[in-house]
Order: sequence, then structure tokens, then C-alpha cells
Amino acid sequence: MKKNLLSLLFALLRLCVTAQDPAEVKIKQELTAHPQQDTFRVNKLLEMVYFSRDENYFQEALAISRKINYATGEAYALIHLGFRKIRRGERQVGDSMFHWADSIAQLTGNIDLLATLQVYQAYGSVYLNSRVGLDRLLRAEKTAEKSGNKKLLSICQYYVAIEYGNALGNLPKGMEYYLKCIQTAEEVNYLRLMCSGFMAVGQLYNRMDDHTHADSYFQKVREANKKLKSTVVEGQLLNREGNEFKKQGRYTEALDAFKKALITAKEADSTFVVTIYRNLADAYNGLDSLALAFNYGFNSVRYAKKIGDHLLLSGIVTTLSTTYLKNKMPDSAVYYARLGYDSSKSIGSVEVMRDNAKALADAYAYKNDFANAYKWQRHYFNHRDSALNTEVRNKSAVAQYDYDLEKKQAQITALNQEKKIQRNFLYSALVVLLLIVITAFLLLKSNGQKQKANKLLQKQKREIEDQRDQTNQVLDHLQQTQQQLIQSEKMASLGELTAGIAHEIQNPLNFVNNFSDINTELLQELKAEADKGNIDEIKSIADDVISNEQKINHHGKRADAIVKGMLQHSRSSNGVIEPADINALCDEYLRLSYHGLRAKDKSFNATMKTDFDGSISKINIIPQDIGRVILNLINNAFYAVDEKKKSGIGRYEPAVSVSTKKVGDKIFISVRDNGNGIPQKVVDKIFQPFFTTKPTGQGTGLGLSLSYDIVKAHGGEIKVETKEGEGSEFIISLPV
Repeated sequence: MKKNLLSLLFALLRLCVTAQDPAEVKIKQELTAHPQQDTFRVNKLLEMVYFSRDENYFQEALAISRKINYATGEAYALIHLGFRKIRRGERQVGDSMFHWADSIAQLTGNIDLLATLQVYQAYGSVYLNSRVGLDRLLRAEKTAEKSGNKKLLSICQYYVAIEYGNALGNLPKGMEYYLKCIQTAEEVNYLRLMCSGFMAVGQLYNRMDDHTHADSYFQKVREANKKLKSTVVEGQLLNREGNEFKKQGRYTEALDAFKKALITAKEADSTFVVTIYRNLADAYNGLDSLALAFNYGFNSVRYAKKIGDHLLLSGIVTTLSTTYLKNKMPDSAVYYARLGYDSSKSIGSVEVMRDNAKALADAYAYKNDFANAYKWQRHYFNHRDSALNTEVRNKSAVAQYDYDLEKKQAQITALNQEKKIQRNFLYSALVVLLLIVITAFLLLKSNGQKQKANKLLQKQKREIEDQRDQTNQVLDHLQQTQQQLIQSEKMASLGELTAGIAHEIQNPLNFVNNFSDINTELLQELKAEADKGNIDEIKSIADDVISNEQKINHHGKRADAIVKGMLQHSRSSNGVIEPADINALCDEYLRLSYHGLRAKDKSFNATMKTDFDGSISKINIIPQDIGRVILNLINNAFYAVDEKKKSGIGRYEPAVSVSTKKVGDKIFISVRDNGNGIPQKVVDKIFQPFFTTKPTGQGTGLGLSLSYDIVKAHGGEIKVETKEGEGSEFIISLPV
């Protein structure tokens, strides 16, 4: 729950800037009507920071400011551009822009400019260190208060709330700052921050299982959005609705809500996109639509890596792990769960560590590795207890906070009531004064009572003035008390692959180290023979050194091939499923493989045969991934027939055939060779990582393992039929 909440909170402020409201429309109209490059246009361009993430506004503002020597405009443009650079991972460029803006702020002494710089610079530092970023945000809050810029102050308070309530797990402090943010935004009618604040508080109450308070704040979001009219806020509400359906196991309804929410996520680098993709993967996993679950899961990983959000990434791989396990691929499940566990451990997220530990325990249990299953089950219990204790403390703290807040609100209500009574008293006094004036006017008309009426009027007037002074003093005291109360309220599966690499690389590295040591000794001998002038011995030693260097180079290339193969094995595709002609794909990679091998070895030759089923129409696959599988199988087939040819068998004609066939709702792809075949004793191992039948140095054993994972992710199967001495046939089956 926490990781989804954190993802939404980070997305709220960024996504709400896409709505069109009257203020934004007015600024755009003013920009259209005022094309002159002056300070007016610069200031209007900079005001778009509250409405749009389009960098073109700030790039234009920067260019015009430099052209007309408008230092303040240049600084604001640098701040907004620098913040966006840091968000995209271009920290060096962003820091440089912040530094230049700081120089201008120091020269001009502009407090609003300095506050803006501190707020965005502080939140930029959150991406490196949450604690450092929080300290800077708290200092920036004080500067923003001095500047009087309420919009900027509300943004700063929102960022502080995110850090307290989510990154650091201090929910009461987070709640306090979200309410501060809402109050500040309400003072200037900043609807975007009001929606973001209401949504965040609702999510916190939802997390505490206080659905009554949560629903009341989500209703406030809907009411505020009636004025804002933001489709993105509507998308946030749809995402929440989808999560509720998902908790109840109503996956079809959850998918409908998530897909509608995804339509509103137009920003390609938004964490909202990551969250929606992950939610879609979870829902498809619940429906056992594993191909789609993999597709959305890997898309979510790709976006999370793009924006550099490690917390989101460590949560997403948990989904991938459970999907792999459901797909009966426990090794991949272990890999991704371990990747998520290590990532969440580095950022201290107990809840994500708990989920990944559970996934590891389940995967090892599936593999019948009960020692590791027991080990990770213990980790799961420890993290679960730790998270539960934290949750209980937070619930208690939030409950106490709610009680104190309601108590203070009751006091404020009582003071307001008292203030109302005093105001009514003042009105009554004014009415009395009015009556006295009327009486005085009537008395003045009476000659006989004129002097007496005048004295009485003066006396009564002084009494009323004394009462008014006393009333004003009471009102001042009430206002001070109210302000004090208000102020009091404000302040109140990677481990296994690594072992494989180490094991495979150790052998060639041992050769490199050994031959390097031998060369050192030979060169010392060469120096000694050179001193003696023994030319023949020098040449002999030099030949040995050259031979050793060649061996070092050979084994270095072996290690390089293993690393490249490993990178290819771990590299994720773009995950785009699209219609593809499987016959054309097979034919293309058959030619590509043959000509590639001919380019390396001119003596290589083999007969190519094809038999493609013309009834097969285009099928939905990830073309580059399936192409990689086909190419790997064809390369292996050509290698097998070439090795048999080199063995000197008479009348042997190497041949490789590729065929396709549609049977029912499946398509079969066959790659057959007439090579030596695969020994039966190793057939069960050929799809394991790092297992190869090729001689040392000619293969890394990752090609078939990679192919197996790709075909499984497409919902298909790959199997081998072989007979020693006669050849092998690899058959891929894919759903139409």
C-alpha cells in the first residue's frame, strides 16, 4: 500500500498542471496578444509554471531575458529549467543552472527569487538524500513565508509533507504539513494544490483503514475539481477506484478503471504512468493473463528506470516475480524478487523488503529448496512484524493527532461563537447609540429641555464609548487567542546470475593471470639473456612471450563474450507487442545467419531449406525478441552442421531447414539440422543458464536460456527433439 501511495503523491502535483482553467487561458491569450520581447512577456511565460510542464515556455523566457538583460527573469527561467533537468537525471546540468540562478539572486537580493530557488533546489536534492532534502525544504519554507508568495509556500509545504509522511514514515507530521499546504492554498484559491492536498490526506486516511475520513477528503477532491475541471484529477480518482476493485478481487472492473485512468496520464516520464502500468500488471496477473501482465510489468520497469525512481522499481519487480512464479519460472521469480529486495534494502523500505522476502520464500519453496525458503520466510516474518509495529505506531499517532485537531477546532468554534456574541453586543450598542441620537434630536426640538438633554447626551455618549473600547479590547483579545490557537494547530533473481558470471569468467581470468605471471618471468629471463648477448635465447623467449600474449588475448575475448552474453541475457526489450509476419521473420533471420557465418568463414557452406505455411496471418508478438530466439536457434544449427562437416565424414552434406505450421490456435516454428545431435544425458540441461555443449571459449551458454525466457513470456513453449549422430530439431509453439 505504501509504495502505491508514495507513487501517487509524487504524481499529484506534477500531473495537476495539465488542466485548463480561466487563469491559464487568460495568460495564453495575453501571450498571443503580446508578441513583443520584453519583461511583460517574460513574466507571463514564467507564470506558466503553475499550469504547464512544457519547457518551451521557460526556454523562451530565458532567451528573451538574456537578450534584454532582464536578470530576474533569467534567474526564474534557470530555476524552472534546472529543476526539470534534475528530475530527468541530468543533475550536473541542473545544478549548474541552480548555481547561476543563485548568483543572480545574491546580486539582486530578491527574497521571492531566493525563496523560489531554495524550494526547487531543496526538492531536487531529495532525489539524492531524503533527509538532506527535508532539512533544506524546512529552511526553504521559512524563506517562502518571508517572501509572502503563498503559492510557492503551499508547494514547499506539499513537498515537506511527502518527505515526512512517505519517505520517512512520520504520518502525523505528514498529515500536519498536508493540512498546512491545503490552508495556504485555500488562502490564494490555488485549486491545483488544494486537490493534491485533499487527495494526499485521503490516501493517508485510507492507509490507516479510516475509510470514513478518507471518503470525506476524496469528496473534497471531487468538489474542488468541479471548478478546476482537471481530467488528470479525475484519473487519480479512477486509479483509486481501480485499486479498491483489485483488493476485492474484481479484476475485470479494476482493469476498466485503470485503463480509463491511463488515458489521462499523458506525461511520458510521470510516476503516474509507472503506477498505472504496475496496477494493470497486477490486475492481469490476477486474471492469469500472464503475457499481458509481463508486458505491462516490463513497461512499468522501463518508465521507473527512466525517471530514476528506485522505490517504485523495487515494488514493480515484486509483481514480476509473482508473475514469473505463476508462469512456473521459479528461477526468474527468484532473480526479480532478489533484485527488488536489494533495491528496497538500499533505500530502507521495510514494506517493500517484506513483499520481496515473501516472493523469495514462495519461489524457493516452489523449487523445493526448503533451506532458502525457510530463510526467506523468516526474513518475511521479521519485516512484516517491523512494518506492522510501525503501522500501529502511526495509526495511534494519527488518531491522537485527529483527537487534538478536533479538540482545537472545537475551541476555535467556541471562540468564533463568543466572537459572534460580542459582535451582536456591539451591534446592540450601536442601535442604542442610534436611539440616543434620535432621542437627543427630539429633545433638542424642545426648548425647555435643551440644556438638560445636551448634558444627558454627553454622559450617555461617554458611557457608550467606554463600552466600545471595552468591546474592542475583547475582540482584540479574541483575535489574538484565535491566532495563537491556529498557530498551535499548525505547529502541533540478480544473486544467481552474478554467481554464474563469476563462475564463468573465473576460468579465462585464471588463464590471463597465469600467462601474465609467466610473461613477467620470461621478460626477466630475456633481460638476463640480453645482458649476456645470447640472441638465439632472446628470440626463443620472445616467441614464448608472443605466444602467451596471444593466449591472453584469446582468453580476454572469452571473458568479453561472456559479459556481452550476460548483458544480452539481462537486457529488457521495449516490450511493444505488435502484429508481425512470422514467415517473413524466419526467412529474414535464416538469410542473416547464413551470410553472417559466411562473412566470418569463407569455407562455410550449407544447404538451406524452408517450408512456410502460407495460411499463417500476422500474429501479435514482440518482433525483436522472437527474432532473437529464431536467430539463436539458426546459428546453433549452422554451428552443428559445420562441426560435423569438419569431422571429415564422407558424402556428408550439411543442411538446415526452417518451417512454420498453424495447428488450431497455435503456430509452430521448427529449426532442424542434420548435425551430430545432442547427447541424451545433457538434453535436460540445455536451457539452463551457462550450460553449453560447445568447446571452451566458443559459447557462453546463455543463448538458449534467454530464448526459453522470451518464449515463455509470450505464453508459448520451446522443446527439442534430437538423436545422436543424426541431428536436432528445436520446435517453438506460440499462441495465435
